[in-house]
Amino acid sequence: MSSCAAPVERGPSKPGSTLFLGKILTMDDEGTIAEAVLVDDRGQILKVGKASDVQQGLPSSVEVVQLAPGQVLMPGFFDPHLHFLPTLLQSVLGTHDLAPCLPPPYQVDPSQDCSSRSEVLRALSSMKVEPASVAGSGSFVLGMNLDPSRQTFDNSTGCGKGGPASFMTQPKFYLDACVTKERPVLILDQSGHLAYVNQKAFEAVCPNGVVKGCKPPDSVAQGGGAWATDADGNFTGLLQEASSYGPFLKAMQQDLPMALMHSDPVKLAEQGGAELERAILAMRDAGVTTIADGGLQSVAQLNAVKRFTELPGFPFRITGVVVADAAMAAGLKPTAPACEPKAGNDCALPKWLGAGAIKVWVDGSTQGCTAKLDSPYQYLEGGHCSGDGEGRADYDSAQAIVDQLSPLWAQGTWRFNLHANGNGANSWALDALSRLQQSKENPHRVLLVHNTVGQPAVSKRIGDLRKGAGVMDGKPVSALDVQVTHLIGHVAYWGDAFVGMLGQETASDLDPIAYDRENGIPFSLHSDSMVTPTRPLWFVEQAVTRRTWSYPDFTKEYVLGAKHAATVEEALRAITVVPARHHELDTLLGSIEPGKVADFVVLGANPLDFDPAQGGDPTKISQIPVLQTYLNGRPTQTRN
Repeated sequence: MSSCAAPVERGPSKPGSTLFLGKILTMDDEGTIAEAVLVDDRGQILKVGKASDVQQGLPSSVEVVQLAPGQVLMPGFFDPHLHFLPTLLQSVLGTHDLAPCLPPPYQVDPSQDCSSRSEVLRALSSMKVEPASVAGSGSFVLGMNLDPSRQTFDNSTGCGKGGPASFMTQPKFYLDACVTKERPVLILDQSGHLAYVNQKAFEAVCPNGVVKGCKPPDSVAQGGGAWATDADGNFTGLLQEASSYGPFLKAMQQDLPMALMHSDPVKLAEQGGAELERAILAMRDAGVTTIADGGLQSVAQLNAVKRFTELPGFPFRITGVVVADAAMAAGLKPTAPACEPKAGNDCALPKWLGAGAIKVWVDGSTQGCTAKLDSPYQYLEGGHCSGDGEGRADYDSAQAIVDQLSPLWAQGTWRFNLHANGNGANSWALDALSRLQQSKENPHRVLLVHNTVGQPAVSKRIGDLRKGAGVMDGKPVSALDVQVTHLIGHVAYWGDAFVGMLGQETASDLDPIAYDRENGIPFSLHSDSMVTPTRPLWFVEQAVTRRTWSYPDFTKEYVLGAKHAATVEEALRAITVVPARHHELDTLLGSIEPGKVADFVVLGANPLDFDPAQGGDPTKISQIPVLQTYLNGRPTQTRN
């Protein structure tokens, strides 16, 4: 990994301890702001407190890191849910990134042409595709991050003129018209829950290339997915859920990076490349020191992510969350860090933190029209998801979730992460968790991933489960430590779109932090990258301001659901200590306290100074520079 000079003043390098001096936001339970931190040569924190107390009796050999005026040191940022390999692959050459631009405060590349990505068909036609005579008729064209929920649709001119009235009803037609008919085309939706393919792609996966009468492989339905069909039973080109596009990924040439992610991900890690390195360093430069990979689909992917952390200079830690089917098929057991620094040993905490959690998807994507909603909520007629009603789930019932997870739950050793966007999906998740806990008490933490469409009754159920007041099927449920993590970018980037899909009142309850607070539910903030960028300071700003923008031209900006705004301190805890608690790493990470590991970030300004309650301007939090990150007390050489 490349590096550049550290921005903070360091004393001469000597063996032994390191003393950090300056304003230190510890993120401990008391909200302590310290002046000094002493770290040993393994990266374990020895003392935290006033400078005079921590410095007392130190030898002259101690190395000193002095923060400049205005700078602060705090725990390194922890993104508790993203998808590491897809995040890397969206930046690889040969992959067409079709994402619409972010709102103005978050546009980091001023050279980006936003107009070409503001409309679905223009985005598709912007793909520069080699003809089949050059690339080969079986060579796939791959695009990523198309988002019809924010990109407008206009078939009055240009490619696809006069075609079907909606892109979502017949994507196959528009991929043939706007990309190519000669080669198979696969476009992944930015949500990760949908994909779009053309006729040639179906020919590539159907036996003998015959599409008529072709049936999806059993793995599609088993994974909760579907190949959408029209009234005549013909495939439309819309693929729902990740299992639905797995067969198309397998049909790709095996040397494509996206194909390698599934066929040989360890090879992908070892091949590396400048594009992958840039994506990794971008996370580091955002202040990230730990991530949770929230959906490892095979042992091979698990090994690949572990291999990345072993590369020289890799700048952050990773903990893995394994898909339930993959864990059961391979007979996996949960793993932890290979060693932990304790008194009397010489361990420095490794970057691979093990894989100790199981992942399932209860429903799909809210903006992809596949969230499982429940009365009184539903997708509005006339909106982007018109006709989708209460959406869909990846299971037939809550009991089906119980049936799948029971063997793993009974082991009593795994944590569980349940993806649930809609209020109906969250209700099913809580039903399933309650029945599982009744069958056998699990002492580990459970994480509801997203909890997007908020509902007071759902949050109350979570709070009741946490304090042992839950009831299911007329019987009590033992206390279960259920926590939540929100994709706060849903508010900033999709909030206005959700108003059109769900209505103003329902959309105002997106990422319901007020309900979390009222019910004593620990909450964190995450990127779900590749869905949104891994920029934790952006998460803080978005949670505090709850600003949203109208697409495609951002002419309308407003606050959505002001009652759910977080304080700056709450939001900072939601990117540090709370994520560490989700993943049962809080004895090691997440706050600056004696006995924990010295994973730090240095910022150019104190985020607490931007709290509106103190007269600060929270819209400037995203502009705070990240100056340096540390792992085990040693710099990772973040940019100035």
